Amino acid sequence: MNVVCVGDCGIDHYLPSGERLPGGITANFAQHAQREFDESDTVRIVSCVGDDDGAAIVMSSLAATGIDCHISVLPGCTPVQFIEIEADGEKHFVRYDEGVLRDFTFDAGQATLIADADLVVAPVYLQIVGLYDTLMSIETSGKVAVDFADFLEHPDFGLLDNYIDRIDIGFFGLHSRDRATIDAISSRARDHDKLFVVTLGAQGSVVFHGDRQNACAAQPVKRVVDTTGAGDAYAAGFLSRWCHGAGIQESMEHGAALAASVVGRLGSQPEQSLSGGAR
Repeated sequence: MNVVCVGDCGIDHYLPSGERLPGGITANFAQHAQREFDESDTVRIVSCVGDDDGAAIVMSSLAATGIDCHISVLPGCTPVQFIEIEADGEKHFVRYDEGVLRDFTFDAGQATLIADADLVVAPVYLQIVGLYDTLMSIETSGKVAVDFADFLEHPDFGLLDNYIDRIDIGFFGLHSRDRATIDAISSRARDHDKLFVVTLGAQGSVVFHGDRQNACAAQPVKRVVDTTGAGDAYAAGFLSRWCHGAGIQESMEHGAALAASVVGRLGSQPEQSLSGGAR
């Protein structure tokens, strides 16, 4: 299987400590996918970084993973997410600087990789709607999974409805049982026969697949240190099983286990990625 991860590779800048770690939804997902998908699968990244020291942190974290990177280096700043961690370990996104991602466009080679993928995985949020629109304009031969990363605070159903015929799988991180939003997601899954995954933090997750529904409890964790990247890990765990024929419940349980594995320490990527290592 050819998995192409499209979107953001950047820096997680923790406040007030100033610690900087590699992050970005796309990079986080790809790091986990490289470990969780079959060894015969290929995981690729299509993204960009700046020409600053943040790029060195990102590229160093990817160098030893075995991920096939198609990352443009552009003049300017690598994307940065500024994060504060609450006393209970819950992340709080203070500010996002998209940097060079603001004007990133795919070159011909990157567009071909996307078109030929068996699975395209990408996030969408306010600052990269233009990139999302461009991605959706590319005819793909495989399935498309989208992480609607802004739905916790800005549930914009236009981002889903405008391309619902193109999207096969959607991930929505809500962290609370917002009944109205969940009902709206459920009705779209039913009406369009889609697979939509709603993660709810400590309350577990729910999957709507057409008119069917599954629920899964969150895995217990001794101490939550940092929830950044938990949803990215869940998505990688879920898709690594579902794309290879596992049932919905098994895929959810694997996603929940992988999410639990990242929240006990600071940082959004697999621990090995900070010091190198691959499957």
